[in-house]
Amino acid sequence: MRKADPAMLGLALIAATLLAGCAGRAPSGGPPKLEALWSTIGLANPESVVPDATGRFLYVSNVNGEGDARDGNGFIARVALDGRLLQREWATGLDAPKGLALVGNRLFVSDVTVLAEIDATTGRLVARHDAPGAGFLNDVVATPGAGILVSDSARSRIYAWRDGRMDVWLEHELLQSANGLLAQTDRLLVTTMRGRLLAVDWNTREIRTLAQGLADADGIAALDDGSFLVSEWPGRLFHVRADGTSSTLLDTRQEKRYWNDFLLRGDLLLVPNWEPGTLSAYRISQ
Repeated sequence: MRKADPAMLGLALIAATLLAGCAGRAPSGGPPKLEALWSTIGLANPESVVPDATGRFLYVSNVNGEGDARDGNGFIARVALDGRLLQREWATGLDAPKGLALVGNRLFVSDVTVLAEIDATTGRLVARHDAPGAGFLNDVVATPGAGILVSDSARSRIYAWRDGRMDVWLEHELLQSANGLLAQTDRLLVTTMRGRLLAVDWNTREIRTLAQGLADADGIAALDDGSFLVSEWPGRLFHVRADGTSSTLLDTRQEKRYWNDFLLRGDLLLVPNWEPGTLSAYRISQ
């Protein structure tokens, strides 16, 4: 009998915690409502946000330039739950950091064509894991069984990092411009910048289209009633019902406020805004 891998057990625990935290309050009577709470200024093309292990602050990735530039300008900031900017350049030396996943004391960050591994306490860059043949790594999610998954928006792929290796986990034409990832108990949800919301079966890796017409889809969160929130990075937030129909909850394109890979914990919605370089918080309710 093969012994359980402690790293995988850690992934399972983290993923279970994230799954519990990603469900929002159910909008049983209709689409949810949003109330603006606060906005953190002074960031530089923020793209993704995750909480630290204690839930006391947030890690925010900052591309600080073009999304595919290898310029060494990227960094990770730390922000308090009340919006205070605790440390703007907490972890540095990255190129264009985007998706984030926290596993134990390691913060994993997609960085153009590598998965960077950072000490979550000190901000020290521990390792860079190359993704063979990658074009534009984007979102990152920790899973209980598949390791750490990373979408590749340029190659119609999802990579997996496990057992010290980065390999292609799934490649399919439906994954064209793959972006946001959300791990659920029986499936992986994927948004694409072709406007699709997809579901990938963990066992068969079969892909099913749940919704279309979501434009440049980015972040995703599941609500208790089986519906979803999906952001479009140029500035819209969609409510996607279980039957695949959708409506626009918020449209900030006119004010050039982007909606990137957001985080939903309970009734708190946290959104990195690539432009104008802010982190916005909203309360979600029925």
